Amino acid sequence: MNRNLSGKYILILVLISLAFMPFVMAGSNSSTAEDNTITEINSHYKVLPEKETVHVTKQITFVNNNPGTSYWRGYYSDYNYYLPETAGNISSYDDEESLSYYRDGEGYYVFEFNRKVWYKESYTFYLEYDLEINRNTAVFHLSEYGDNTAVSLEVPSDFHTYLAREDYALEEKKYSNIYRFEKGQQWSGSCLVNSVRSTGYDILEDTVSLREQDVAIRIRYWEGEEEWAREMMETTRTYLPIMEDSWGVPYPASYDITITQANITETGGYGGYNEGSKGIWLLHTSSNEILIHELAHYWTRACNFEQLWMDEGYADLYTYIVLNQTTPEKAEKRKDRFLEKYGSLKTEYEVPLDKWSTPESLDSMSQKEVDFGYKKAFFTTYMLYEEIGPEAMRASNEEFIYSNTRVDEEMFITMMDSSSGAYQEQIQKLIYM
Repeated sequence: MNRNLSGKYILILVLISLAFMPFVMAGSNSSTAEDNTITEINSHYKVLPEKETVHVTKQITFVNNNPGTSYWRGYYSDYNYYLPETAGNISSYDDEESLSYYRDGEGYYVFEFNRKVWYKESYTFYLEYDLEINRNTAVFHLSEYGDNTAVSLEVPSDFHTYLAREDYALEEKKYSNIYRFEKGQQWSGSCLVNSVRSTGYDILEDTVSLREQDVAIRIRYWEGEEEWAREMMETTRTYLPIMEDSWGVPYPASYDITITQANITETGGYGGYNEGSKGIWLLHTSSNEILIHELAHYWTRACNFEQLWMDEGYADLYTYIVLNQTTPEKAEKRKDRFLEKYGSLKTEYEVPLDKWSTPESLDSMSQKEVDFGYKKAFFTTYMLYEEIGPEAMRASNEEFIYSNTRVDEEMFITMMDSSSGAYQEQIQKLIYM
């Protein structure tokens, strides 16, 4: 009698144990030592310019090799996955029906399996979403992680495409180009895609009244990029008069200004460049801060600076100065970002300013070294600005522009007569050491 009761109690305990079997959530796209689960992902990105979207399709296969779930001790029922903030038209399904999903408090999407995935079982489901682009410009990221992922990107053949990583295989078809990343390649973060279809240029024109002349502004932009053109026009109209006041010198050029929307090949990988009377070529993804920098070059070129660091350092300094008059918070963030970048790069890329140069086009090998030079040039000119103040800067600007002589390092240093000897010594170290 007592033995029978004990057997019943044991059976009840077993049933209670099964009833409270843990639900386990999946959330990795590579095998992990912790739970031995495996996720295989096949991702395809297709640029659809006529729909102004990139359509993303992912096949996700989850394999439960977690020994902690063996002997019916648990199973997987959900999968965590990160989607870009801009993802729209999200849908998920398996071979039979749709999957339910929700976004958790940490920004991940939780996809609920339509069945339990027990030990040694697998589950395949699909995920689709869209990313918005413009008709002729597609700038987005391949958002992938882990090393068990195959990725393909399909772009119409009349688009010029730049990818931030170069370890892909390219298949050229009649109407499209396909960029493939095979499984086994590591994805530690997202990859920028910058794809452009250059069309004929539309024109936006206006005039800015400056101290001594009216300057015509001409924006050349691709079809469908009217918003970009209006933003660049507004930036130019706003900051040219402020630039005159900040430099203490009227607009020094004798010609009007043309700003042309450009792709990354045309700018050589830079955000933009100023060709004087030929105008400014501006990368279509560049911010208005880059345009302000290029506008500042109309003054830096008039200063007859002999050294590149003076030309670029002053352009970035006056970008900060004029931004500080309209959006001080933005200006301070930009300044702090530049100074922090200089500090983080100087151990590895230290170079005397008088030896600094820039290549005609940037690549992954030269990008950080070039960036360091820009940041060091800004650091040097910003120190000067803080030391001698805006009025002394304006006086020296007039001397540079109206002297009609080349400004070398020696002449540059003589302008700091009002600064301390210790400061002059520090500047000389930055230039020559």
